[in-house]
Amino acid sequence: MNVDKNSFVTIDYLINLGEAETYPPDGEPEEISFCMGGGAMPPGLEEALLGMKVNDAKVINLSAEQAYGEFDDELLMEVPRSDFGPEVELRPGLVFETENEDGQEVYFIVQEVRPETVLIDFNHPLAGKDLEVSFTIRQVREATPEDLKEHHACTCSECQEGGSHQH
Repeated sequence: MNVDKNSFVTIDYLINLGEAETYPPDGEPEEISFCMGGGAMPPGLEEALLGMKVNDAKVINLSAEQAYGEFDDELLMEVPRSDFGPEVELRPGLVFETENEDGQEVYFIVQEVRPETVLIDFNHPLAGKDLEVSFTIRQVREATPEDLKEHHACTCSECQEGGSHQH
């Protein structure tokens, strides 16, 4: 079966950010499953997947715009340190989950901890970066209604181990 816009796809991927920097950081490809068109993957990657089949491999280059968008300074916010519980040991790089005004899950990263405030960033961690993405198709099938209902659920190893982040 070839990948089409109604597929549920599992891939192994590795993102090269240049200067020996990769995602996942250990440099080992990671498996992720998602519904095409569900918004889990950058549009440029989904476009590259169309027509591929199991065991096909490809390396693509995505501009920041094709990947996770340009870095948006308006998504940086300074919030009172008291917004976080006293038991929370804040440090740069921590990822938190919250809800936006529409009740949707959104993530932010702690950028800087100051005495009275915390600088947080709602940009995707890869926003503003050009990416080289290597991937291999591991599974392709038609998405089920259950898949479509759950299309936002990430299946990468970090999320399966209780972590929370965005891809």
